[in-house]
Amino acid sequence: MNEILLSDSEKEILEWMWEKDKEYSYRDIAAQFGADSEKGWKKQTVSTFLTRMEQKGVISVRCEGEERFKKRRYYKAALNRQQYERERARRLLDSYFDGSLNRFMAALNGGGKLSGAEADELRKFLEDM
Repeated sequence: MNEILLSDSEKEILEWMWEKDKEYSYRDIAAQFGADSEKGWKKQTVSTFLTRMEQKGVISVRCEGEERFKKRRYYKAALNRQQYERERARRLLDSYFDGSLNRFMAALNGGGKLSGAEADELRKFLEDM
């Protein structure tokens, strides 16, 4: 999978799709984000976001209808929130810390020592994995 870099608007659409695990028609999405919604995005803006999200592999698209007529398109999140977060975390670790969990944890903690309670919490987390 390519690196997933989503704009805030693309992430907002994806988060909305995660609320229910189902397909959404373009009409559903436009009702949520389009000109008559609180967002007020134009049709072209909504279409552009959906196209980019498909290219990035975060949504899948299913088409219905004959080619000579306008196809109806249905959109669905191609990965769940956990998969998205795992991929983003892995990219962060690889990009900024050369894949080193130790370097990441040191940076996260400001280079200082963990308190006893923090060490116990981390130990318990690792044991439960």
